[in-house]
Amino acid sequence: MIVGIDARPALFGHTGFGRVVRESLRALGGRTDLELRCYGASWRRTTPGLELPANVAQSLRAPRLPARLQHALAPLGFDVESVLGKVDLFHHTDLVFAPVRRAPEVLTIYDLVYLESREWHDPGFAARVEPRVRARAAAAHTVIVPCERVADAVLRFDVAPADRVHVLPLGCDHLSLDTLPDEDQRVAQLVAQAGLELSHDQALVLVPGTREPRKNQLALLSAFERLPAALHARLLLVGGVGWGCRELERRLARRDGRVASVGAVSDADWGALLRRAQVVAYPSFAEGFGLPVFEALAQACVVLSSHDTPMADLAGEALQLVDPRDPDALARELQRALCDDERRAELAAAGPRVSAAFTWAAHADGLQRVYAATLS
Repeated sequence: MIVGIDARPALFGHTGFGRVVRESLRALGGRTDLELRCYGASWRRTTPGLELPANVAQSLRAPRLPARLQHALAPLGFDVESVLGKVDLFHHTDLVFAPVRRAPEVLTIYDLVYLESREWHDPGFAARVEPRVRARAAAAHTVIVPCERVADAVLRFDVAPADRVHVLPLGCDHLSLDTLPDEDQRVAQLVAQAGLELSHDQALVLVPGTREPRKNQLALLSAFERLPAALHARLLLVGGVGWGCRELERRLARRDGRVASVGAVSDADWGALLRRAQVVAYPSFAEGFGLPVFEALAQACVVLSSHDTPMADLAGEALQLVDPRDPDALARELQRALCDDERRAELAAAGPRVSAAFTWAAHADGLQRVYAATLS
């Protein structure tokens, strides 16, 4: 079986789609029952510092062609097979879709939060993306989603029929569990770069994710600021600047030594930060899966996250759950996650046990089954 797959998210992003596609490709690369051909046609250049799987580098075909030009050439015969050669099927993994003429199509839909609520994306996002996703879903033989909640949304919004939807949970075993020889130095360098004053005896609260309203970081910051001063805790936001967070950015700009932010970090640095943290806080309003939560659980972190989300559905027993819309509850549960030693021990023990079910090898097995079913 020759599988063409859109590798572009893996070339341009550290987290989100980029992480999922990169780890999927890495896991698929070890299989002998299929041949991967990675589509990378784009005008953008690969983001520096990304560690691409060897099979991606070997099979990648990445002519410098803007997406608009690709689609302008489609009526003249250009499509993914113009770049990859003949493939048995093509797997779309992005929101910017490559032109496909002949091959059966598989589509991954990571979430439909932009249809659930227009406030969770920048103005105009849904208007731009929804028609593209619906058109691609109509053409696809198979639609892959990461959890039952997204499957329900696909059906509820009539994006694809139930017989074409397959639920394939993501993996979270890509970060090393081993302490690095230079771990303390890595953490010290990162917090110093961020302007955070952190000593060995101070608690660290990590907040992963792009800064945007859906991630609820402003409310988390307010909850943190209500903690008793005697805790001497520190808060570090890890991720890039998104949109709609002017007040959050204003408060982060104070640089008071207690609260700080740092951009995207390497896998080694992220693992080191997780192992240093006392709490990982991810009180997001809506997610397709919530991968940072599962990364933290795998490292035996105490994780504060949201009720009524995929994280709660899949890992609720290992999470300190909270209503993300309740400021008092956020402050109360954050303090409990930091101070209740018995509860902390329960969560730290549950995290690795729950997260062990989510591996990239299992995800790759599921992809192979979906590919085979698509061609049957």
